[in-house]
Amino acid sequence: MTTPTSLRGDSSEYDAVDQPSLASFWSLTPGQREAVLLDGILQTHAWHFTRNRAYQQTVAARGVGPSLDAGALARVLRPTSQTFKSYIDLLGTPFPQDRPLEFLGWLADQLSIELPRARFSRFRPRYGSLEALLRAIEAIFADLGLEILTSSGTSGRATILVRNQQALARTTESFYLSFQRYFAMQADHRAIFIMPRQTRIAMARMAQFSTQGIGLAPERVHFTIPFAAQPDQVRIRAGRTWRSGWAGMVERRLWNPFMHWMGDRVVTPRAVQSTVSLLRQASAAREKVLLFAGWTHLHAVALDILRQGTPLRLTPGSLVGSGGGMKERYPHTPAEIRATVAQAMTSADGEPVMVRDTYGMAEGNWAAMQCRHGNYHLPPWIHAATVDANDALQTGADTTGLLAFFDPFGGGELFPAFFKTADRVHLLRGDTSCSCGEAGAYLAQGSIQRVDLLDEAGCAAQL
Repeated sequence: MTTPTSLRGDSSEYDAVDQPSLASFWSLTPGQREAVLLDGILQTHAWHFTRNRAYQQTVAARGVGPSLDAGALARVLRPTSQTFKSYIDLLGTPFPQDRPLEFLGWLADQLSIELPRARFSRFRPRYGSLEALLRAIEAIFADLGLEILTSSGTSGRATILVRNQQALARTTESFYLSFQRYFAMQADHRAIFIMPRQTRIAMARMAQFSTQGIGLAPERVHFTIPFAAQPDQVRIRAGRTWRSGWAGMVERRLWNPFMHWMGDRVVTPRAVQSTVSLLRQASAAREKVLLFAGWTHLHAVALDILRQGTPLRLTPGSLVGSGGGMKERYPHTPAEIRATVAQAMTSADGEPVMVRDTYGMAEGNWAAMQCRHGNYHLPPWIHAATVDANDALQTGADTTGLLAFFDPFGGGELFPAFFKTADRVHLLRGDTSCSCGEAGAYLAQGSIQRVDLLDEAGCAAQL
């Protein structure tokens, strides 16, 4: 692989065609890989520094100019838990729909492409919901191909990030390559996601990306939560951030209890019933299955199968995957849920069905997937590090601290994906190989822990 030439400092165009194929990173030695990543980071910084006002203001205040020195990488890291929620401080409210023009100004500062300001006048003074505002942004700037993803994290305050078609293509490539590499998923699987199909929730969108890249036919991909999930509904159900006045009172006293009732009595039972039915159909047809969901939904499915009295025997190569950590109180741990799933679903050859967890976040364009030894493997096109208590990068092959990552090829032309997460991890990298035989950086089993405050929460780890 040659050094990427896609981010030339003398060019006003961001040329995604010349970026390296992500799959080619697996053929590089650790030294070659780091050289390509470092060059990509330096060029990505130079391109975005002159175009992204929010990024420039942050890193310039730390003494960084348009040319980044390799020894100053820590200075360009931004906290994921604050970058994509920084509109709250600017607007003085977590509800952008109340101040659309100011929100558009924030958004224009966050992106490295121009938002035509002449179109700002097309927006209403207020919108009835965050979903309505986000749809308006996508429609009024339709020629830019923007798609806005959200995550409420654990605070009920929406993380808001924008991708365009170029960034979506890179994210799709990243996810399906990881699903193929670490989960051995191919186009002959039947994919079942206990998620809503119609939603801005990043994890559900990423599931769609991965199946598209793998080449699964639409009829082989199932989303079993039967209702849409809009960001306003997710916030209200989280029960931590309310509107002011009577609107907040209605949210707190009516909509929040109603949504929990609907979730417990209608949504989850329907999703579980549909999921178990699809699993039984796949078992009868001897099709390989990928079942992917949060831990609590996996537990509900396993318990339902056991209540019916006939454990499922799935075709060898089938896999159960989880992601997102545990965001709410639940009386059973992931280890207990794994054991219940193992009782309810076995492989037709008598082996327990594989249950693998996934570490990812709305703010990233990648996921770290768990191997059979329980470690989480970061894709090789990510430069990962940990930071110490002084926000300095730790350079050793075996470190513990807050995870930081540089994704010079996944962020695309909208923003530089150089972020410090709020998750404390044990990171091994360099020439270290996992017991599973996979080389490259990985997060040690059981080491991922959320350490930030609730209101600062990003998207990834378990609380």
